[in-house]
Amino acid sequence: MVPLSSVYERFSLDALAGDELDSYYVDAFEGRGGNPIKSLKRRLLDKPDGKLQILFSGYRGCGKSTELNKLQREISDDFIVLNFSVLKELDPVNINYVELFVITMEKLFDVVGQYNIRINPQLFKSVSEWSRSAEIEDIRRLTGEASLETGATAEVSVPLFARFFGKMRASANASFTTKEKIIKNIEPRLSDLVSHCNDLIREVKSKLPDINKKGLIIIIEDLDKLSIEKAEELFFNHSHILSTLQTHVIFTFPISLRYHHKSRVITGNFDLDFELPMLKVRDKQGEPFMGRDALRHIITRRIGEECFDPPTLVNEFIDKSGGCIRDLFRMIRDAADNALNHERSLIAKTDYIKSFYSLRKDYENTIAEKRVNNEVVTSVEEYYKTLIAVALSKTKKVDNTGAALDLRQNLCILGYNDEGWCDLHPVVRSILQERSMIPGPDESRIE
Repeated sequence: MVPLSSVYERFSLDALAGDELDSYYVDAFEGRGGNPIKSLKRRLLDKPDGKLQILFSGYRGCGKSTELNKLQREISDDFIVLNFSVLKELDPVNINYVELFVITMEKLFDVVGQYNIRINPQLFKSVSEWSRSAEIEDIRRLTGEASLETGATAEVSVPLFARFFGKMRASANASFTTKEKIIKNIEPRLSDLVSHCNDLIREVKSKLPDINKKGLIIIIEDLDKLSIEKAEELFFNHSHILSTLQTHVIFTFPISLRYHHKSRVITGNFDLDFELPMLKVRDKQGEPFMGRDALRHIITRRIGEECFDPPTLVNEFIDKSGGCIRDLFRMIRDAADNALNHERSLIAKTDYIKSFYSLRKDYENTIAEKRVNNEVVTSVEEYYKTLIAVALSKTKKVDNTGAALDLRQNLCILGYNDEGWCDLHPVVRSILQERSMIPGPDESRIE
């Protein structure tokens, strides 16, 4: 039996990658009711040297990053995959579209160095001249980075150029004032930066046969975790610029924007639009669905049912997760911690109860009034009114109001495939039941 002390690591909230994909990955698409990854992979392999601009969305915690990591592994023989996270590399609260081109240049030069790709010296010269313009020179002095000089060997130039853009990115993250200055100075020269970015992409792609590759793909992770306002600014106001990169690009896309009144305009600026379906633990009528089996397989692949007392306790965790893998993992981790704190070797019902209430408290805290510039935009009452409407709906449809979009973004409302129906997260349903806002079985107390 797996010791409970290993549960925290085995149920890490990070996406599966590397050897962990071999150890823990479970094909759960039958429980999702659809497999967009197969379609996405086919589009890429059909034209590896293409330039598809792809949106990839799904509810947070449903396994998007793991599926993208698995896709990356499966196509790695044919593609160079440049993958970066805006959460890890940028400031997601104050992200600006200009930064995406700065970090893309940094990562492209990293790729050039990693694969020892020979770049036309003229490209180094062009980027160097851009960096010596008055606006960019001002940024260089601000960040304390050395000038980009041409004439050096490629072995010297590549890391120097990568560091130049990396320092610019890091400086923007470190100070909001510096970020404003960088954005203000780059924007007048942005078209040149985009052009240099595409020149570098073309250089890399032209040398792919030399390293036995067929294509280049850029995957931008965690854009789906941006606030609705920031995501709308990025994808609605600047999608025509984001979609200009001359290679395949996968943009993770906020689920809330799929239901936004501007979604048709946004998706119209991209070539493909895929959504990873939620795992369904119950169907539209509330009957158990095969997503339960997929989640049980995920759990047993990592620790086995014998860690639960009784083993059927696994079903309780699955039911209350609503199909959200992240919430399922968090509850199991919290329950294991509680069991260890009480010197138990198995997860008991009392540990499950403790983890349930912890998760419920967090969800209840997210249902709070929304303020913008110190003005109330959406009241708590409006959020609860929206939640009640979803809970009582016979069609399981929801009007895409601002409140509903927020509730989708924070996972209080979960959407499923088939007819595009939605329902409350089971933990949120229990909140409404405790407050006597909806009728039905009292799930607010777990004995």
